[in-house]
Amino acid sequence: MFRHIALVICLTAAALAAGVAMVPGEREQWTMLVRDGRNKEALKTLQGLYRAGHREIDTVVNLYKLYMSFAEIEAATRVMADFAADHPENPEALAMLAKHYADIEDKPNKVATLERLFELSPSPATARELLAQYRLDGAFDREEKLLRTLLAKDIITANDAERLGLMLAAQGDLYGAREALVRFDEIANPERSLGRFVLFDVLVQTGDRTTALAKAASWIGYFRKASSHHNAEGETPTARLVRMMMAVDEAAAERLICQAQREEAPLVTPGVPDRICALNAPAAEGASQAPPANAVTRVEPAEEITRRRRR
Repeated sequence: MFRHIALVICLTAAALAAGVAMVPGEREQWTMLVRDGRNKEALKTLQGLYRAGHREIDTVVNLYKLYMSFAEIEAATRVMADFAADHPENPEALAMLAKHYADIEDKPNKVATLERLFELSPSPATARELLAQYRLDGAFDREEKLLRTLLAKDIITANDAERLGLMLAAQGDLYGAREALVRFDEIANPERSLGRFVLFDVLVQTGDRTTALAKAASWIGYFRKASSHHNAEGETPTARLVRMMMAVDEAAAERLICQAQREEAPLVTPGVPDRICALNAPAAEGASQAPPANAVTRVEPAEEITRRRRR
């Protein structure tokens, strides 16, 4: 008899426990409401949980989404700002807040949040957004500061390194421009010429003519390839570069350009004069001896020689 009573009591307790366990929890309640499209009821449930201190990420995100769906912008902003404040070391929280400000077109708060995000977790994506906004606002001092930071952290792009170099060169900061443009030269497409022209001038002005000429000689082949793809009128990048080199040191420029052209040319047949470049003949062969018909006594880019012959 007692065993029977004990068994009934145990079964009843187990049934009650199972029934309690089957009752939806708080999260399951609002999840089912959202799933069924009962958004107003879900919003009330989430508001109650939020006021009670339940600020888990899924609760906050869904409450924020529901506020936005009902166009309650101030409430949505407050929730997202509080979430970012509760997680000051979490880049994702700041990124969500910045996106919210962008969605509601609150540019000042968007920029301020992106700046906090970049300080916390520097990234090219965040920097790109900030740079675009600085340029739209004409905040070139803030743009320059950010570009310098990107250069120092070695996460700068070729376009930004070139822009920073041009800005600093225009301001007379030659050594700053040199650092930026050297980085540009390392990572940019080898056929890009503008930043490299400025780098050449900066190197010359800072007294490093040898490096300037050596770099320029290494660029000639790429500039020639770029010129062959464009039929633009006026001076080609190759011709401009050669002219700049000659103005710095004619003898060294001739030697470097000649060497670069020989390296680019196919192997020549032994005994046949080099058709790419030939310097003045040695004095031992006689000063009155005429140079070969295919010699180039003043070294010029190949396309310049062809153009002269056509004339």
